[in-house]
Amino acid sequence: MISLDAASGYPCVVFGLAVMLVSVYEGWMSRPTPEGVARATTRTVVVSSLLVLALDFLLTEVMFGG
Repeated sequence: MISLDAASGYPCVVFGLAVMLVSVYEGWMSRPTPEGVARATTRTVVVSSLLVLALDFLLTEVMFGG
């Protein structure tokens, strides 16, 4: 069994990777105009926020066995 202290760092890594992947994807697919960049930025914030909430729920279930 993994101790709680060692497991507490894993969600940070998972959240960071998720936000990074969403940011790279949205930036890569954005139109090269100021409006396209603005829309990609807004979309990145919304998708990343929802993804972090969903991953937090899943990781809590996995780590603490609800």
